[in-house]
Order: sequence, then C-alpha cells, then structure tokens
Amino acid sequence: GTIAVVKKAIDAFARQELAEKKLSSALGKTSQELLDQASALQKITSFGDEAVIEVQALIAAFTDDEEQIKSLTTATLDLAAAKGMDLKAAADMVAKSFGSSTNALSRYGIQTEGVAGSQERLTMLVENTAKLFGGQAVAQAETMTGAMAQMSNALGDTSEAMGGMLEPTVISFSKFIKEAAEGTSEFFRTLSETTLETAVRQLRELGAAAKDIR
Repeated sequence: GTIAVVKKAIDAFARQELAEKKLSSALGKTSQELLDQASALQKITSFGDEAVIEVQALIAAFTDDEEQIKSLTTATLDLAAAKGMDLKAAADMVAKSFGSSTNALSRYGIQTEGVAGSQERLTMLVENTAKLFGGQAVAQAETMTGAMAQMSNALGDTSEAMGGMLEPTVISFSKFIKEAAEGTSEFFRTLSETTLETAVRQLRELGAAAKDIR
C-alpha cells in the first residue's frame, strides 16, 4: 500500500513537471502568469491544472503572447466541456484555427476570419466561442460529477506535493540503478567476449569507424 501511494505521488509530480516543461520549452521561458491561470482554472472547473498547462503549451506553439494564450485557453476549456471533447483535441483545434488559415472549428459553428495569428482572428474566435459555449467549463464544475472531479484534482495536488518532496531521492536512486544495470550488462557481455572483441565493441560504442578499428 505504501509503495502504491508513493508511486502515485511520483507519477502525479512527473506529469505536472512534464506539462510545465512543455510550456516553458514552447515559450522559451517559464511563465508564472500562465501557471497561475492554470491553478485558478482548476479551482473553478473540473480540469486539473496539469491538463490546463498542456493546453497552454499546445497553444504556445502558435503564439508567445501570454494574454492571447490565456484567452484561447479559456475558450478551449469551454469548447471541450460543451462538446464533451478530449481537452488536447480541443486545444489542437483552437490553436490551429487561430495560428493557421484553416478554421477547424467551423464544424461547431465557430467562425473566425483574419490573418493567421492576428489579434483580429483571435478576437473573433474567442468571442464566437463565448457566444456558443461561454461558461460551460465553470457550469459543469457545479454538478456532482464536476464536484467529484474537483475533489480528485485537489487530491492530485497533494500527491504532486508529495512527489516533489521525493524527487531528489528518486532521481538519485534512478541514477544509481541505471549505473548498476549498465555495469551488470557490461560484465555479462565481457563473459562471452575475448579481450579483443570487448575492446572492438567499446571502440564502436565510442563512435570509432570500422576502418580505424581494422
């Protein structure tokens, strides 16, 4: 039971860390403002903050303007909630409809015009999404299903905090196991090789050309 709890905590922290890394890589920096938005949206919707950060990261591939990302993120959550869509799929459609000339949202009655990535296109996309689906993500959080999702998200935050506390130990242990496994593999390989064969293999692993080895 203890192992299961620890594993869940580590997995939760790892997902959060990966989501934040995706966002910072897409932006070229860490945005506390966007992380704060993700936390705030978790409190009023049924979506976890790590899922919201992943949405932000997908949108950030098309714009590094944080205000634009925030607006498109809110629109994405409302669309996903209203249509019962996978959040990543909704984010992909919203991001492409904003950042390219293709309007992937037209099938849902959302019209958008203007140059790809422009403020005009953003405004039209966000406003038309709000007209059709505005407030859906918040409204659904007020249902029993939404309340249970919020409870799960809160428990997930607790697991993330525990996983963060365990991170240094897990990293050190993982490196130790990796080095031990590599050393053991090397030992068993050498048992089936001559000294010369071992030397040749190690030279190849170091990138030596076959001509040089000969």
